[in-house]
This record gives sequence, structure tokens and C-alpha cells, in this order.
Amino acid sequence: MKRKLLCLGVLFLGCSILAHTQTPADGQVHGPSYENTYFNFTFTWPKFLQPYDVNSLQFPRRSPSNNEFLLFSARQGAERDGIVVLAMRMNVPTQHSSGFKSSSDLMNWIAHFSPEQHVTAQSRKHFTNADGLAFDELDYVDDGVPSSAIVFQIKDFLIAFKCNAKTVTELDQMNKSIAEIRKIK
Repeated sequence: MKRKLLCLGVLFLGCSILAHTQTPADGQVHGPSYENTYFNFTFTWPKFLQPYDVNSLQFPRRSPSNNEFLLFSARQGAERDGIVVLAMRMNVPTQHSSGFKSSSDLMNWIAHFSPEQHVTAQSRKHFTNADGLAFDELDYVDDGVPSSAIVFQIKDFLIAFKCNAKTVTELDQMNKSIAEIRKIK
């Protein structure tokens, strides 16, 4: 009888641990912010954007190498302008790369635009925010659309923000909101 109770207890403990296992996609919208408890960060998007269901985006449902996770998206109503947030596990080879080793490695890959993309006005910078997160930022104009890619590292993941806006002012507001990301303590 004691043995059965012990086995039942171990089984119950194992199931409760599995039920609470976190994944990179464990994020929720709370008011005007996205909070990800796996990566322990919170992001408040600009007021002119609204959360957009990531399942509605035309991205593959799963990464072929199981190293990319679509986290969050916000848009301006029905417009395509907005922010998409993706987490990528570092050092995982894919069909596109041998595995990104750092945020700067990913940015170097992103910055190699093809001529048919009509990308102009590139500028790149590296900065650290008030919470000590180190960011790499690439601002550019893609076929007349103000755009940016901003990447930082948490754990063994790169968190990448892809932004595009109607105006440079709106892009600046998106970039500023990303730079103000806070760690959840």
C-alpha cells in the first residue's frame, strides 16, 4: 500500500512539473504591454499600435529546425506597418545559416540585402539600455518604407524585432519602445 501511494505521489509530482514547463512562446498581453515569463522581459508598444494575432501572420507554423519562436506582433489596425517579435535559439544550424553566434552575427546576416529589395539609407548602432540589455539596431528604408531590425540576447536566444512604419517618426517611436524593454525580476 505504501509503495502504491509513493508511486502515485511521484506520478502526481511528475505530471505537475510537466504541466508547468515553460516554453519560449510563453508570453501574454497585459494592458499596453507584452510580457514573456520564459525570457523574463516586458515590452510596451507605442500607443498607435494594437496587438495582432501571431497565428494570422503568414509565417510557417513551426520552424523546420525547431529553433525559432514567433512571440508577438502589433500593427496599425489593418495596415501591415508594425512590429513582429521572434526568438531564435543561438548556434543552431538552419538552411540559411550555420547558426547565429551573437546578435551582431545575426545583424550582419540581415544587413546583406539583395539588390531587388531596393534598400537604402542603412545605419547601424549598438547600445545598452537602463536594464543592462545590449542591443544591435539596423535602420533602413526598404522600397520607400522606414524599417528596422533590433536584436538582443537573453539566455541562449536572440530576440529579434522587425519593424516597419508609415513614417520615420513612427519608426523612431517603435525603436524607442524596444530600447525601453525591461527585465522582469
